[in-house]
Amino acid sequence: MIKKIRYTFLLLSVVLMAGSLIGCDKLSDDDYAVAELLPGTWAFSYELQSEEETGLSFSYDHVIFRKDSTVTITYPDGQMDGKYRAGSAEIRIEGKLADGQDRLMHWVIQSFSNKQIKAEYKFEFNEQTVIALVTLDRTDDMEVRSEE
Repeated sequence: MIKKIRYTFLLLSVVLMAGSLIGCDKLSDDDYAVAELLPGTWAFSYELQSEEETGLSFSYDHVIFRKDSTVTITYPDGQMDGKYRAGSAEIRIEGKLADGQDRLMHWVIQSFSNKQIKAEYKFEFNEQTVIALVTLDRTDDMEVRSEE
């Protein structure tokens, strides 16, 4: 009897774990709700979350996501051009800075609407994990964008 209960519990655990893994993959890869609303111009701001003072400070102006999956992130001294991929759980940006340096950003979406996207971006700096809370606010008119 005890062996039967253990076997049932083990089987149930495996099924639940597999279901949660499949659900996560589906959300990030197959649900294109964000990808459909993303093309356009968005104001870019962030807030750093860190237990220690990092001394980091970035200044961004805006982000342009295009329907052809290209992206431009503009900052005061230049811009980064690249490609993006988005689902309802993440936005992944691969780009190149003006100095030729490659950059990979993986933003985990916390919430989104037609007008605002909030995401979390983790990166390493001086052997410390830093979390940036990214906020994108739409600056263009979605009706005009959808007619293009």
